[in-house]
Amino acid sequence: MKKFLASVMLFVFAAASFAADYARIDLNFYCRGHLKCLTTKLPAGIQVTGRRDYSQKRHSGLCYYSITVNLEKIRDVALEFEVLDTGDKERANVVPSISPIRLADGKRDESIFIECLEFEFDNQSSSIAPCKINKWTRMVKSPLAVSTGDKFTIKAKFKKVED
Repeated sequence: MKKFLASVMLFVFAAASFAADYARIDLNFYCRGHLKCLTTKLPAGIQVTGRRDYSQKRHSGLCYYSITVNLEKIRDVALEFEVLDTGDKERANVVPSISPIRLADGKRDESIFIECLEFEFDNQSSSIAPCKINKWTRMVKSPLAVSTGDKFTIKAKFKKVED
């Protein structure tokens, strides 16, 4: 029985140690167009998803792209994107927002804080950073208006806020 309890405790502590904190940057694209990440070799700890359409009726003409940053592996982000098209619009807006995420025991815990030390979008520094983030936060005051063929960059530096 003691061995069983010891193995259960070891498993619980091991599972807790696998918790990972992430910064998720969404590029909210005010159309149903397409973006392409031009950064060909993503650093370990950074993932970029393809287009995801909003399913809510009030956002039916919008989509977003997500950049997930594993703060256990990397804290600096520098990515370049190209606008492949803006759907049926001549121009569309792009607005970045950030949210912290903790994955532990296969579950998502959004009760954490991360610190965004610097944030730059299309070579413009965010007036919001540096800041602590614990929920979805819009990182720019004005959206970036883009057309097909335009390119823009995202740069960010994060610090994990310890519990």
